[in-house]
Amino acid sequence: MKKILYILKEIFYLVRKHKLAYLLPIFIVLTLLAALVYYIGPAVITSFIYAGI
Repeated sequence: MKKILYILKEIFYLVRKHKLAYLLPIFIVLTLLAALVYYIGPAVITSFIYAGI
C-alpha cells in the first residue's frame, strides 16, 4: 500500500511542478478504474471486454 501512495504522491508532484493540470483528471480516472478492477476482480471486467460492451 505504501508503494501505491508513493506513486500517487509522485504523480501529483509531477503535475504540480510542471503545471500539467490537464493530466490530473486522467490520472484520477485511471486510479478509480484500477481500484474498481482490484475490488471487483478481473474476471468480471474481462467478461465485459470479451462481450464487446
